Amino acid sequence: MRSKGLSMMKKLLGLAIALSCTAAYGQRPAQDAQSGQNGRDPNPTICQSVGETGTRLGRQRICMTRSQWAEYRRENRLIIERVQTNRPLKGE
Repeated sequence: MRSKGLSMMKKLLGLAIALSCTAAYGQRPAQDAQSGQNGRDPNPTICQSVGETGTRLGRQRICMTRSQWAEYRRENRLIIERVQTNRPLKGE
């Protein structure tokens, strides 16, 4: 049971790292932030290919809007912070 939880944490951590590494590439310059005035969609759908931990071939394509990606990254960051601060003491 413990190894299953540990495996899930490794997957979650790998996903968070992959998303944080690719987040910088998806950002646009500040001048494009006012894209609503230019007639473009201010919240376009962005698709990213996310690798699965433990395999080189396993990849999953996830598509969400820009605000959904921001919320997804925020939630992952909170989960990782919670896991890192609630580590059990040695010997337990």
